[in-house]
Amino acid sequence: MWGGARRRNAPDLLMRVVTRQAYRRWTIVAAGAALLCGLPALIAAWPVPATAVSSAQLRARILASAGVPYQGYAESNVDLGLPSLPDLGNVTSLLDGTTDQYAWYLSADKWRSDVLTSAGETDTYQSSEFGTYQWNYSSDLLTQILGSEPVRLPRAADLLPPALAQRLLSYAGSATRVSALPARRIAGVDAAGLRLTPAGSTSTISAVDVWADSRTGLAVEVEIFGRYSTAPVLVSQFLSVSFARPAAATLTPNLSQAVNFATSSLPDVTRIVNGYGPALPPSLGGVARVAGVPGLPDVAAYGSGLARFAVVPLPYSTGQSLIQAASSAGVTVHLGSGTAVIIQTPLVTVLVSQQSFGPIYLLAGTVTATALEHAAQQLSDQLHHLIIVGGQP
Repeated sequence: MWGGARRRNAPDLLMRVVTRQAYRRWTIVAAGAALLCGLPALIAAWPVPATAVSSAQLRARILASAGVPYQGYAESNVDLGLPSLPDLGNVTSLLDGTTDQYAWYLSADKWRSDVLTSAGETDTYQSSEFGTYQWNYSSDLLTQILGSEPVRLPRAADLLPPALAQRLLSYAGSATRVSALPARRIAGVDAAGLRLTPAGSTSTISAVDVWADSRTGLAVEVEIFGRYSTAPVLVSQFLSVSFARPAAATLTPNLSQAVNFATSSLPDVTRIVNGYGPALPPSLGGVARVAGVPGLPDVAAYGSGLARFAVVPLPYSTGQSLIQAASSAGVTVHLGSGTAVIIQTPLVTVLVSQQSFGPIYLLAGTVTATALEHAAQQLSDQLHHLIIVGGQP
């Protein structure tokens, strides 16, 4: 009887044994999958050893890192809330959204940036040998960019952590306070950190945080905080990065594979902005004029450190279009016999000034609206004196 019972229960016993073995196997598989999925988080959470590099040394290495080759994938997030302005659609989207790009960098005059979009990608090749090329994936169009760029609008490559960090640190000046930040592990790099705190009260920037490889100075993450923001307004970071030198073929556009080819000439900025107003003064808004762009004497920059602004005279038609577009998103104020429209964002302030006499001026920079309004009022007074009295500003 007992033997028969054992025989009758044998299939059940075998099934239980098989089930337990399968359960153990799938438990091991699930545990392995969970470990693989959580490995990046575990690596990121692993304590980062403190660095012996001082903040001053790190700053010097970041500034000297323009010759450090790299390749990687970076993401930048910017939330400025800029309105749509004439001929600035690409800049508006760049400074108010997320930009994903692959980058291959050999030197300051030989690099490549591939910007990923919902429609495909746009690749930029830069080299002192062949100049500048852009390839558009959706139209399979390769465009050669002709001409020099004494001044230009921002582009996606400017938001890569190394380029952004070098520019901000070079602008910071000796009065900017530099302090150390705790190290972080970013894209697999044990990165040392530093914070820039602007001096004075006119900058719209409250702090700039930079993390970089302590050995090479290559920046891997940058965060910019606005004066009134607790979270960073701009974050640019590598999600993956390698210090390997990119191959020459990767940095060279393939002219034979493009279905369509075109050339495009850069606008003559010298002709556009020069000659539309009298010489700008040596100081404005209580701050001194700094060295400007060669060949553009009618464009001026004022201020120091992370509190700077530019003054650009505009052709009448361009100025009118800009005023109309800005009026719907900005605040209108009176300046002497004229008016101005001010657009305030967390980092950049824009002011377009129009007088009943003289040219239309664009003032823009990382200074408060009060500072720009003061500068525009002084500029208006000096123009009025120049025209009425016949003196020089």
